[in-house]
Amino acid sequence: MNIFIKWKGEGALRSEKKYKVMKALNNNVILAQELSEKKEMILIGKGIGYGKKESKIVSISDDQVEKRFFKFNSKTKEKYLQLLEELEGEVIGVCEEIISIAESRLGALDQYVHVVLTDHVGFAIERLKNGIEITNPFLYEIKSLYDEEFRIGKIGQKLIKDRMNIEIPDEEAGFIALHIHSAREKKNIKETVKNTRLISEIIEKIKVRLNVELKPDELAYHRLLNHVKASIKRLETNRCIENPLIDTIKKDMKGSFNIAKEIGMHIKKNKNMEVPEGELGYLSIHIERLKRVSKIT
Repeated sequence: MNIFIKWKGEGALRSEKKYKVMKALNNNVILAQELSEKKEMILIGKGIGYGKKESKIVSISDDQVEKRFFKFNSKTKEKYLQLLEELEGEVIGVCEEIISIAESRLGALDQYVHVVLTDHVGFAIERLKNGIEITNPFLYEIKSLYDEEFRIGKIGQKLIKDRMNIEIPDEEAGFIALHIHSAREKKNIKETVKNTRLISEIIEKIKVRLNVELKPDELAYHRLLNHVKASIKRLETNRCIENPLIDTIKKDMKGSFNIAKEIGMHIKKNKNMEVPEGELGYLSIHIERLKRVSKIT
């Protein structure tokens, strides 16, 4: 049922809907059932959960609702309702706020992020409460590879502090970024972690072979990291590009091409994918640039 309220002197109509409150997750997020269509949904809006009691019927105007989420498939719904039983409402609420911000900036995310991100953050907060340190071996790579997602992770870090008075480290903001990136790419989080680890290993192998130290804030580091990321994505989507200079590269950059071939073997071992010579050629150019910047002959 929709109720229309007329504001005095303005002639404007404001639409209100009736909801049954299933759970107030925090002051800004509730899980509710919209009564006219019998749809269960998450409602997000400033102060929308304040004073809302479970099982109560309430009227909420559309202008109070900043975002609705109700596209639960059966798998997501079952897992999500399980989390409602296991986790504090504050944890679920702050995760919904993080997801809402992510979607406003990055576009629609895979719906299962409502489960996996919430489950992860809940576990991380429990570890912090028990004095267990959170470590993230890929933090530098995450900051460079998924910079937009990491900015959202930092927003999540602040929201968790504001809503729950719990300080999470940058390492956990990095893990939030990984989950957001996985949902953005419609990938399993394990695949994202595997690719991030592979990219980190490739960079390390190049550093060792050239005997150079690449600092995360250096332009050369970012260029190489993002090239490797793009190359792996092209391999996964079977969109590798031809390299018209491959013969010249093999002749004039022989040392760099040999290193690129070693990297190609490592990728094949980890992903069971053959890296075309064209891709190896482009990687050789990046390796050659590093050698020149570092004055390696």
